[in-house]
Amino acid sequence: MATIKEIAKAAGVSIGTVDRVLHNRGMVNAQTKERIERVMKELDYRPNHVAQGLAVRKKKLKIGFFIPETKGHPFFAKVRMAAEQKARELEQYGVCVAFFDLDTTGRVIAPPGLDVKAASEEQDGYVMLGLDTPLVRNFLKKSERRRKPVMFYNACISEAEYIGYIGCNYEDSGRLAAGLAALAGGDDARVCIFSEGGDSPIESYRERLRGFCEEVRTRYPAMRILDVRAIGEGQKENETAVRQLFLDFPDVNLIYVINPADYGICREIARANKARQVRIITNDLVAEQEELMRAGVISATICQEPEKQGELSLELLFRYLAYGTLPEKKTYYTNLSIHIAQNS
Repeated sequence: MATIKEIAKAAGVSIGTVDRVLHNRGMVNAQTKERIERVMKELDYRPNHVAQGLAVRKKKLKIGFFIPETKGHPFFAKVRMAAEQKARELEQYGVCVAFFDLDTTGRVIAPPGLDVKAASEEQDGYVMLGLDTPLVRNFLKKSERRRKPVMFYNACISEAEYIGYIGCNYEDSGRLAAGLAALAGGDDARVCIFSEGGDSPIESYRERLRGFCEEVRTRYPAMRILDVRAIGEGQKENETAVRQLFLDFPDVNLIYVINPADYGICREIARANKARQVRIITNDLVAEQEELMRAGVISATICQEPEKQGELSLELLFRYLAYGTLPEKKTYYTNLSIHIAQNS
C-alpha cells in the first residue's frame, strides 16, 4: 500500500500538500488537488484509520451542544436524544460533548455550581440553534475571535461565521402546508393561520408563512387567507381567540397552526368546532400531536427530521475538528414528511 511520501513524490508535490488534500484543509489549487487524487487512486492509497483514531484521541476534543430546554420545547427532545446517542459514539475517539440548555433569549440555564462562561469557552467548537438574539450574536462574535467553529441546526444566522447548517427549508414547509390545505379544505378553502411566532427571533414562522402565502397566490388563487392571529399564553386567552375567530369568520374551514409552544389552541378549536367541519394542519410531531391526530382533531402535520439535526450536526463538526474536513455543503436541508393518524 502506498504511503503519503510516495504519493507526494509521484505527484511532484510536498508531503504537506498531500496532507492538506487528504484532510480537506484548502490552500491547494484545483489542478494540483486533481493530480494528487488521481495518483492516490492509481497507487490504491487507503488511509490508516487506526493511526487517525489514535491521533484524534490525543486531541481530547470538547464540543458544546446548545439546545433549548426540552421541557418547554418538546420538539427538541428528539434532537437532543439523537445528539446524545452520537455523543456516546464519539467517546471512542476521546470526544467529550457538553450539553447546555437555553432559554428563549439564548441564555444558558445553568445548574448550580456550573461556571457557564468557563465551561462554554473551553470547548473546541459549538453546535448551536441559530437563535437570532443579542446574547447569541455576542457569543458568536467571541467564538469567531477565538477561531472556534460553529455548526447550526434547525435555524441559521446567515451573517455569522459558521461551517454548516442542518435544518428545515421552512419556506418549502409552508408551501407543502398550502398543498395540504387544498387537499383538506378544497382549492377554495377559507383559511385562518394561528402562530406564536410573530416576534420570534427564529425565522421559521415568517418563512413558513411566506411559503404558504406564495403557494396560495400562485397555485390556489381561489383559496382565501382570512386572517393571521396570535396564539395566547393560556387556555382562557385561546378560548377567547377561537370563539372570536368563528364569530368573525363563520365560513372558515381550515386552520394552519404554525409555531405553537403547546397544542392547546388545537383543543380549543375542537371544542368550538364539534362537528369537525374545520380541518387543522400543524408542523412537527410530538406526543400531544399524536394524541390529537388519533382523536381526529389534527388532520395532518409536516415533520422535519429532528433526529438528523441532532446527529448530523454533531458528526460534521467532529469531522472538521478531528480531520480538518469541511462539510461537503454549507446547507443540509432535512426531508419534509407528512403524517396523518394512520402513519403516526
